[in-house]
Amino acid sequence: MINTAVETEVLEEKMPESPWHNEKVRECEDMLREAVRSLPTAVVFRDLFFQFKGRRYAPDLAVVLQGAPPLERIGLVYRIPEDGPSPDAIVEVAVSARALGEALGEKFEFYAEMGVRDYLIIQAFPEKPVWLWFCHPNLGERPYPVDEAVLETLGVKVVVQEQKIRIFDRAGNEILPLREMLERERQQWKEALEQERRKREELERRVTELEQKLKSKSP
Repeated sequence: MINTAVETEVLEEKMPESPWHNEKVRECEDMLREAVRSLPTAVVFRDLFFQFKGRRYAPDLAVVLQGAPPLERIGLVYRIPEDGPSPDAIVEVAVSARALGEALGEKFEFYAEMGVRDYLIIQAFPEKPVWLWFCHPNLGERPYPVDEAVLETLGVKVVVQEQKIRIFDRAGNEILPLREMLERERQQWKEALEQERRKREELERRVTELEQKLKSKSP
């Protein structure tokens, strides 16, 4: 059972995030959940405090592939190793210079000590191109800027185009946020219906022409 006093303290530490930050995190969360959907033991956590050796941070997104406890048993703090293993992959979305500094500094040090295998920082400053930072903390690497990041633990590749974050699976198929996936499907059905409408109009036109020809040849 988690100590109530600790939970209250955690709540005071976690500050509200900006709508821009929340939107970018939500996009990544949707894509990560879709990416691990075929892995029955994988769990994606958002804004959950991980505590290790007396310190704790709440990454924007963390993925535990195996060994995570049932969600109903997790409180406000996930204690390592008491509650489960360290996250295999962590994603931080930095929308300000201060947030980027924390992600590259104290947060990275903490995640490295936990033994995180894939660490991705998405530098998403408003009205500026998105940049990626990536490393394998468990191998002693520090975050460095990259054009694309391959998270081997999840089997995905992350790339950016201006302010758009795109994720692909091992086969090269793009993994879309749920909202975008539904919008694409809606557009595809709309285009299919439009094609059917045009075919029907063309058939009706040809039938009308044939009927007129028949009438003109009638005695």
